Amino acid sequence: MPHEKKRARRRRDQLRMIAKARRIRPDVKVPQKEADNLAMCSCWMCGNPRRYEKHQTLQERKTALRFHDWDE
Repeated sequence: MPHEKKRARRRRDQLRMIAKARRIRPDVKVPQKEADNLAMCSCWMCGNPRRYEKHQTLQERKTALRFHDWDE
């Protein structure tokens, strides 16, 4: 949709996520509540690596390198 309005995009995405919630969890009575929280797992393999392994973001690594270069 090249010239889609923001509100129309949000509504279309919301309907898409509700349909996905119905497919993934057919036993839920109100899929609208589940549509915003479709993540099945947040374990250390599927979740955010910064939370479990204390990885730095690319921006943090670049900043550390910049300040490390200034010290020398």
